[in-house]
Amino acid sequence: MPAPVPHCLADVHCLPVAGLAALDPGTVADPGQLVSDAWLAPVTDLARSLLDSAPGEFATTSYTAAGHTTLLLATPADGHPAWYLRLPDGTPTDPRPATRPTAVLPLTGALDLALYRDRDDVQGDRPQYLRALNPGQLCLLHRGATVRFTGAEDGVQLIPTQLPLDDADPVPLTREAYRAAVEAARARLADPAPNAAATPGAWPSEIPDLRTAGLSQIHAQAGALHRLAAARDLLTYLAHTAVMDPERYEASRATLFLDRLVLSRVDECGFEIRLNTDFRPDGQRLPHSHAYPFAARVLAGGHLHTVHLPTDTGEGPFTSTDTLPAVTTTELPGSTYTLAPTLVHRSVMLPGTTTLMLRGPHAATDLIPPASHWPAPVDGDAPVHSRRLTDTEHRRLIAGLTAAGVIDHLPTFR
Repeated sequence: MPAPVPHCLADVHCLPVAGLAALDPGTVADPGQLVSDAWLAPVTDLARSLLDSAPGEFATTSYTAAGHTTLLLATPADGHPAWYLRLPDGTPTDPRPATRPTAVLPLTGALDLALYRDRDDVQGDRPQYLRALNPGQLCLLHRGATVRFTGAEDGVQLIPTQLPLDDADPVPLTREAYRAAVEAARARLADPAPNAAATPGAWPSEIPDLRTAGLSQIHAQAGALHRLAAARDLLTYLAHTAVMDPERYEASRATLFLDRLVLSRVDECGFEIRLNTDFRPDGQRLPHSHAYPFAARVLAGGHLHTVHLPTDTGEGPFTSTDTLPAVTTTELPGSTYTLAPTLVHRSVMLPGTTTLMLRGPHAATDLIPPASHWPAPVDGDAPVHSRRLTDTEHRRLIAGLTAAGVIDHLPTFR
């Protein structure tokens, strides 16, 4: 008999989770219900309840595979999905294209994700998108996404699905192994590991030369964003003084997609650290690419973030229709990811979202959207990709960031 499914599924925080695999990110008008970790506690309770009621005969449809043990806890019933629980062992999973949309819900422990464009990227170990997922962040793999997960040894993820999982080379569990894995999962959920503290990283002045760095090397320097976010006095000082440094002032821009303050710029090392804010909702919804690799960290707010793979055939201009969604995640304060210029992304933003960005060296010229498809500018003038912030705009940004608690008033700086 299928394990009973607790009425937690009727809870408003569980409903988006159960239906996540069917989500079309492009149709989400208000991301507020999804871009939240309010689902984490009730869904963790759901996992505990399913562990308590899972029958031993599920052992034959549970298995070990590269990087994890996966337990079937409940079969589909009455319109509800099947629920699988995954226990990572600290080694990478086998990356191969997803055959169907799959939702992954981290309940405890960090979960690292690497996205590859194709098998050549996998064989050459050239990920194009790198990130860590923390408990409370939702992750949706779209059909065709080739992803490698590496989960912490104390981690637990829950996977709702209407179809059996299709990991490579699964080894079915015995009843004894199934019972032992259930007990291990109970222990991990009974004493959940706190979110792993981000590695502080280097100070901006200590970041090495990134002019020839690959994406993994840039991702390794994302800790500088965590260190700067934690050094509130320094963050406040750099934001306030952006207009006092001619080089940083010229690079601080109002664009069709957002406003940015340049906090640090080291051209001889090929990088820039920016504070991005006042995101234009229509512009961010538009699938777009960047001319450079970058790492980003959310300071405030959040967004529903979808990374797309290019499917360009080389015929005609490269546009957003030449892409397919690969990975959708919820970005909450503290979340960090690193993206290559070979990929395209879009976001559905919460109001007041602010991020730090480590921008790497320019590497691409074939960007989307092209100028002919830029969103209408906010001031009604003819579309211009970017212009320098005025003093008035800088003061307005500083006032908004201070009111939102992202930075402090300059007189409090020590």
